[in-house]
Amino acid sequence: MPQEDRPDFERQMERLSSIVRELEEADLPLERGVALYKEGTALVKSCRTMLEEAGNEIRLCAGEGGEEEDSFA
Repeated sequence: MPQEDRPDFERQMERLSSIVRELEEADLPLERGVALYKEGTALVKSCRTMLEEAGNEIRLCAGEGGEEEDSFA
């Protein structure tokens, strides 16, 4: 998915927090819970990818600037 088509990291984290709050409700119907769980796992995967990409960019910049790359690992 192109960068401009993806929701930003903060928006995805806000949605993930909302999903967690809703899943914690005791009277949530099973079908709704499963749907929220699926959406949440997709958001976690997307956020993890964004974090990995950001880390790679930081390591690349640090390498270009003469810094040691291991300081961000």
